[in-house]
Parts: sequence; structure tokens; C-alpha cells
Amino acid sequence: MKLKALCLATSAALLAACGGEAGDKPTFENWQIGDVYYSYPYDGQDSVSPKTPLILRFSHKVNVDGSNFMLLKCPSVGDACDDTVDNRVALGAPQSVGGGKGVVIQPASPLDLTTHYRLVLNDIQTSNGEAQFDDGGLDFVTRMSIDGPLSEQQLSPDLAISKIIPDGSQLQFMDFSTIRLQFNQKLEVSSLVYGDTDVEGTVELEGPEGTVPATLLVKGNAVTIDPTSDLVAGKKYTLKLTDAVRGATQDGLTGGYTQTWTARDSMPRATLVQEVVPASTAATDPCNKPGAQLAKLTGAAMNCVPIQSTLLGGRDATLQSGDVHAELAFLPNYPDVSPLRIARNSLLTGSNIEVKVGGDVPAGIETGAISVTFLSDASGYLVPNPYSDSHQAPKQVRLFMDVAMTAENPEANGGLSQTLMHVELNGMALVNDGRMEIDAVGAVEPKVLGQETAFGLLSFHMKSYADQENAPAPVPDMTSPSLQSMVPAVDGNGVATTARPGDPVILNFNEPLDPSTLVAGDSVTLTSGGVAVDMDWELDGATLIIRPSAHLAMGTDYAVAVTGSVTDLAGNSLNPVNETFTLPAVVGDTAPPIVLTSYPGFPCATDNEHWEIEAGNHGFCQGGKTEDDRNPVPLMPADRSIRVNFSQDIDPASVVFENSEACGVGSFRVEKVESDQNGLPIRYMDGDKRKYNCESGVTGKLEVGARSLVFTPDEPWEEGGNYRYLLMSVNGTGAQQPNDCSSGEAICSVSGKRLQTATLRAPDADMGGPNMHLHFTGAAVTDSVFQPLRNLPTADLNGNGRFDSGEPGYEGGVPGANTTALIIDTSKGDDGSEGGLTDPSLICALPEQCGIHVVGGLNSEVFGTATYTDPVSGDEMQAVRVGLYPTLIQASSVTLKVKILGLIDEETPTETQYMRMRYNCVAWPTDAANYCGKQNPDGSYVYDEIDRQGLIPGWIVPTDNGPEFRADVNLYLDAPYMHITLDGSHNQHSYPLTMNLSGPVTFLPDGRMVIEQLNSNDMAVDVNLSVLFLSPKIYLKIPVGGVKLQYLGEPIKQ
Repeated sequence: MKLKALCLATSAALLAACGGEAGDKPTFENWQIGDVYYSYPYDGQDSVSPKTPLILRFSHKVNVDGSNFMLLKCPSVGDACDDTVDNRVALGAPQSVGGGKGVVIQPASPLDLTTHYRLVLNDIQTSNGEAQFDDGGLDFVTRMSIDGPLSEQQLSPDLAISKIIPDGSQLQFMDFSTIRLQFNQKLEVSSLVYGDTDVEGTVELEGPEGTVPATLLVKGNAVTIDPTSDLVAGKKYTLKLTDAVRGATQDGLTGGYTQTWTARDSMPRATLVQEVVPASTAATDPCNKPGAQLAKLTGAAMNCVPIQSTLLGGRDATLQSGDVHAELAFLPNYPDVSPLRIARNSLLTGSNIEVKVGGDVPAGIETGAISVTFLSDASGYLVPNPYSDSHQAPKQVRLFMDVAMTAENPEANGGLSQTLMHVELNGMALVNDGRMEIDAVGAVEPKVLGQETAFGLLSFHMKSYADQENAPAPVPDMTSPSLQSMVPAVDGNGVATTARPGDPVILNFNEPLDPSTLVAGDSVTLTSGGVAVDMDWELDGATLIIRPSAHLAMGTDYAVAVTGSVTDLAGNSLNPVNETFTLPAVVGDTAPPIVLTSYPGFPCATDNEHWEIEAGNHGFCQGGKTEDDRNPVPLMPADRSIRVNFSQDIDPASVVFENSEACGVGSFRVEKVESDQNGLPIRYMDGDKRKYNCESGVTGKLEVGARSLVFTPDEPWEEGGNYRYLLMSVNGTGAQQPNDCSSGEAICSVSGKRLQTATLRAPDADMGGPNMHLHFTGAAVTDSVFQPLRNLPTADLNGNGRFDSGEPGYEGGVPGANTTALIIDTSKGDDGSEGGLTDPSLICALPEQCGIHVVGGLNSEVFGTATYTDPVSGDEMQAVRVGLYPTLIQASSVTLKVKILGLIDEETPTETQYMRMRYNCVAWPTDAANYCGKQNPDGSYVYDEIDRQGLIPGWIVPTDNGPEFRADVNLYLDAPYMHITLDGSHNQHSYPLTMNLSGPVTFLPDGRMVIEQLNSNDMAVDVNLSVLFLSPKIYLKIPVGGVKLQYLGEPIKQ
């Protein structure tokens, strides 16, 4: 106890040298100089968020405006940065904070990735003279892309370590150090294995007695090696990485890497206990309460973490609270740069947030307490002020953390649970009245619902307890971790009706697990029929993701188990997990694959006699009518990937991608299209068909899933550039070859059936289709969020357009999700028919065969909040604007029975039907009332920038019963296979329908969004026939509430 008291006293005396800001006490030191005391980002900082504000604090009060600051975009990292006028970055107006000594400036738009910037000060006068940076500017570099084009996921093509903490020079390697590495590329996580590098390990910290026991954390380009026990002071330790470590390009770490340090002695240490001071004591929404304490560096509510995103808005924040126990190295030995550590499993608790979609529409769920758990020892340093040598200049604080963010309530935890690595806090330390105060700023960029990278600015303020002898002790964690939710979710029969091959197994726990206790095949197992399934696993926050080496299979039983030998970070044993699930069984005939969704573009082979790509006209689907809408050529944001989803499991060997600049090779091709001097695609004529030629192939990374393709280009799509991607098939059976499914001629299912691309032409089951050309135009990066959805569950499991006996039926006889009721409209004609037909009815051996079952998916775009006018009440409200990408929906067959001329019974199945969602505007003709480019007399566009893309408008609106999604959808209904007796014809080709849809938006316990849709209007389906000399009619309708669609978000962790 005496030693502890002595250490604390010594530390307190030395910490007093942290200084105080000018103005606290009179001083004559450096009277002629006004200094910069603090900045965020700090000079030389890298991996900075592109949404970062620029934060400065000065020695004295300043009176500034926009003319005092200039942000320059520099040629490249490390190069000189001169003002060329055209490299100036637009900035918002500076905001005064912190009693006039601080300034916050927000760039007008997000900064570019992997880019060097320099902030220059112009004529900032203080009462003590002009403030300026010593070398004329503050330099920083923005981070790499998280999931964009491959070139933006790397700083250079050769994999290398770009940063190491501690560096062993200014930041000393201590006996309590945790090692953090940053690479110049996103890493292939599975290539980093901790252990003896002379055996199977690729990463190792080697000490005097061999491999040092440690926890390895990897995410993105960040790596942390956290020894489980303190190192031995005075001993040498060597970090080793082999060339088996791989980056985004799959290239290895050439020559490997080694670095050796001698561990410095931190003893005797002192523990400084600091309180995270709350902004307010309000029980609800404490960060937005009037009078909340503000952080001096940012002017934002103290210790609040606002998350800014399109999906969640930007006003809500969680208030962090708790105590931080920092271990300080013996300060007399480290008077200049003073190391500190905050122990693994330290915990900060955040206040509850009411989740609002877009920030305005209550989602009907709350987060509960939000926890931030330290996954490794946080490493910190008190360093001399880099901007001023004034005795009053506060020391700077650098703190590096790896944390897990989790939420108390399952629905929120499933969407937010994740690991945030190398969170870097930069702050300043002052001693006031004997208490050390730290103000610090940092940024976090969590994923929201697995789709959007959000931004949160941390405004920390911590103050040491005055009586350190009686400061609160750490609260021990005595709670066992437990399972909150799981994907796949099962119904009452143990069937995972919404799971499909390619999905991972996801276990969401209430707190982070200790990765060292997770051993595949031992403490974590996935089995099928009692046989172990080979798999990899990953921890992300409190979520365990299991990825089977072979995709989950339909009709197969699985069991996942996590034993009690698995613990949390405090060593508390897990409540064992033993869960079983079965994917739905497929019965009946296997159908050929079709494309359910394609992004960008509409999933069909286009009639190339009528398209005009250079005019933005992508034509219409083959098999449609000449008078069908002309679909627009879609825009593709520069940083997005091509995404295709299929109805069947795809044979990966059939997806041949050459990944070269050659044209015309492979069954999946991405090509840049020949353009003229005006940047428009060049059209060539081939008889009566219009063609566009490839200029060069586009290289990138193709990921082939069980039912999906995702292509990420090496380089961003050029704004205004003309591109296309092709899904290849073989049209007629006469043209098929035995090796079509391996030679690059056709994309095929695992059953060997070729991709059908022109379903409106009613191809036979053994046919493929023409090649699908999907053109698009490169566009600027957008803030809107791409949200893919699935029509699940569905009864038509085999996707053959029929309900087969043995497929999942109606629960309790009531039609379930993704069904449509079709009835005879007896109010028309003679009890529903006329023209020689009588007694119309729908017949079925099973009740489900009288309903329509949907197979499909839907891509959507969330644009954020806007003003919505209720069409009934006329009330205006804030709602979330959504755009739906039109796509093809497959619908199952129903059978009609009629009596012809009162004598002959005739049964006619519709066979497989298709519904094509129609764009909200057309690309041709230019004089159409809903032409996308239609202009007002003053030259302005009738449709705004969003509506000109043709997306179907949708809204998430607040109601008394929770959020509701509304959309009016125009469609074409086609029954291309329906055969009329005596070679008659029918009108069920491009038959127009309008669905007025609405329904609740809810969230599953695993965090996924569910959108249910019911129709509020009757939809007439008048079947007009022509049979010999007769023109009979059958009157059908889809009644109000007959359409029951359910759209389900994809698994949040992939």
C-alpha cells in the first residue's frame, strides 16, 4: 500500500507538468506567439475517415471565418503540396467552440479515399500574435476503401506493413505493450494464423522461451497481437510474419517481415482511475437535453457518440459512462513520452437509443444499453505537444483501442454487433486542481445492418478522481455469455424456411467471446447427420460467424454446438449452445436457373432490334410486345459492385471469368463499351439488330456464391463511362454442346441446366437462352444505401412454377407469405365469363395449387428522409424515401376450368407466369408523358435526379402501429406457356397491372429488416381469348389483401 501511494504521489507530481492553457493563469512566457495547441486529425495522421471534421484548438481565443483556413488536396502521399487554386477543397463555415479557443470545420463533402490533404492557416491573429503550423501546414491521409473497388482497398499493389505501434522510437515497446500493425492493403483474414512460424503459423511474437501466448485480432487492414501476460523487461522479442500472409490482391507479403524490440521496464506502475463524465443525468436522450455539458474540443455533447448514417439518421447518440483504470509506467523513468495501458475487458456502457429509420421514423425497437468492450489491452502515450514548446501547452494523448460494440436488445444487437479495430483517440491532458483531465477526439465507422458504413465522432472527456486511494475499484464481470439470436432461424418444425444455400450460420451473443477458447471441431462444431462439416469461423463483436466450406444444402439437417469451454473475456463459461436446423427439402422437377435480380439493370435478355443505348434506351425484354416500356440504361455509382442473384444453385465451374482486358471471353464478362468522341456508345448494325462492341475487358474480383455473383472492379467505374456485363447462355437445344457448362459458353445450374434469359419466349426446360447484355453508365459516388431483399419464405422451393405435393403448404389452411390469391370476378359477364364460356372456376388437387406462389428478390435504394404527403389525409410528414429497382418475379401456375358452349369441360393451366415490375419513367419515346428526360417549359426536369433513374417510388412512413412501407407498383403480367385449346390465343402477354401496396416494417431478433406488403386495391385480370370464331372472356381478379409479399433482408454478416 505504501508503494502504491508513493507511485501515485510521484505520478501526480509529474502529471502536473502537463500544463494548463493560456489564460488560466497570468504568464509572460512566449508573449509574442499565439500557438496551435491541438488538432484533429493530428499532423501526419493516416487512415483518417473521409467524413472527418477538422478540429483545432489555440492557445488564445480567436475570431475567424472561412478565409482563415484552406484545405488542399495534394498530388500523392509524401509529396509537396502547393496551392494551385484548383486543388482547394470546399469547406463549411468554421464553428467556434470551447470558449472561443476552438474551431470545428466540416468539409463540404466527404474527402477522397487514400488521399493526402494539407490544412493551411491564413492570418489567424490571437491576443498573443499569429497562430501557424511550424512547417506551414497540417498533413494527413484518408483511409482506404472498406469494400469498394480493389484499387481503393490498397495504398500500393505490393503488400507491406505501413504502420506499427509501438514503433520502438518515440512510442516505446514496453513490458505491457500490445502490438498493432496496419497494412497497405485489406487483408485476407484466413491467411493470418498465430503460432510458430516454423510450423503452421504465419504470425508470431517470439520471446526468450519461444512463441509468446497471445490473442490475434484481424479485420480489414488491421492486425493486433495482444500477449496474454506481461512480457519480461529487458528481454528481446521478435515479431515474425511469413510470406503466406495475403492481401486484397491475394499476393503474399514478399520476404515476410521481422522486427525485434527489447521490452522496457514499466515498474513500479501506478493506476490512475478516471471517470467518464456524463453530459447530463437525463434518463432518456441525455445527449440532446438542453444544458448538456459540451466537449471543449468539438462543441458536441460530452462523451456522446452520435452515429451518422442514411439508414439511422444523425441526431441520436448514446452517452458513454463508466470508469477507466489506466496503468501508468513509472513516470520518473518516462518524463517525456509516458506509456500507459487500459486492460482488456474494460467496459464502457452507453445509454439506450430509440432506433429511428432514417432518423425520423420510429422503428419500434430500442437498443437497450450499448456496450463498448475492450477486446485487447489499449495502448496509450502521453507525448509532448507537437505544435508548441510553451510550458503551458498541454501534453497530447494518443490511445489505440480494439473494441466490440454490442447492444442489450437482440434486434439491435444483431444489426450493430461488430468489432472496431485500431480506434485511435487523439487528445490533450491537463491537470486542474490536482485532477488530470483528458479531452480526446476519435472516429468510428461501424457498419449498420451490414449495408452502410456509418460515421461517429467521439468527444471524450475523462477526469481522474481526486482521491485515488479510494477511487472505485474495477467491477468484476461475473455474467456468463449466452446466445441471443441465430441465423438460420427456424419455425416450429425446426425448418429454416428463410435460409438458402450460401448463407452463413450466425450466432449473436450478449457479449464478446474469448477467441482463444474457440477451436473449430472441438469447442465449436457444425455437423450434418452426425458428421463434422468443414468450416471456418470469425468473431465480429459479439457475433460468431460460421462459414461451411461446402454450402448449406437444401433438405439437409444440421446441428451447431458451442461448448461450455468457450468463455467471455473475463473467463466466464458460456451457457452451452446446441441448436439444430433443417433447410427446406426440394421435391419435384428441377427447373433451369433464371436471374431473379441483377444490379445494375433489368434481368432479361433485351430485344436488340429496339434498344438505343447511346440515347439511354435499353429496350424491352425479348418475348415482350413492341409497345412495351423502354427501360432506361441504369447509372452505376463509382464504388459499387455488380450483383446477380439466381433462382437455383449455380455450378461454379460454369462461371468462367478470364479477368483480363481481352474482349469476348468467358461465360461472365465485364466490358467497357466502344464510345465516340462525345463519350456515347457507338452503335453498329448487324442486319436488323443493333450491336455495341467491346473496347476492353474490365478486370476485378469475382465472388461466386451458391446462388449469387458479386463482381468488384479493380478501378472505380468512370463517371460517364459506358460499360456492360454479360451472362452467357446457349439459346436452342440444337446449338448446345456437352461442354457448354465448363467451356465458358453458358452459366449453368448444378443440375447442368443452362441459364434461361428470355423466359417470356417460353423456352423448353432443356433450353437456355440468348446472352444477357446489361449496359450501364458510370456515375458519381452517392450517399444513398443499396439494400438487397429476398422474397422468403416461398412454397415453390424448386422454382419450377408449380406447387408440388410435398412442398411447404399453408399453415392452418391460411395462405402465407409470398402468395397471391386469384378468384373469379362474378360481378362481370355472366358470373365471371362470356362469349361461349360458362361456369368458370379455379381447380386444384391441393388448396395451395389454387394460389400463386412467388419466387423472387428485390433490390432497393434508401435515400434518407424527405417530406411525404399522405395521399388520403393530405398530411405532410417526414418519411424515408426509397427507390425500388424493377425486376422479374416468377409466379406459379393455376388451372382454370370452364364449360365451352355449355357442353365441353376444358381445363387450362396458366403454367409458369412472370411479372415484370415497370420503371416509373420510360427511356423512349421522347414525347411520352412519363419520359424520363421530360422537361418543363423553363428547361428544368419534370422528374428529379432520383426519379429520372426510373426507380419505383416507395416510402417508409410513421404510423401509430409502427413504420409502414408504401409503394404503388405497375407491372406487366405474362403467361407465355399458357396454351389455349384449338390453337387459340390469349391476352396474357404484357398485361398491365397496378398494385397499391403497404405493410409493416419490422426487425427480426437477428437484426434483419422484414417488409410485409398487402394490396389495398382490387386488380382485374381479364383473360381475353380468341378460339376459332369465338372471342370468349374469363374475368379474374386479385382481391384486396390477396397479395401477401414478404421481403427479408440478407444475412447481416456474410
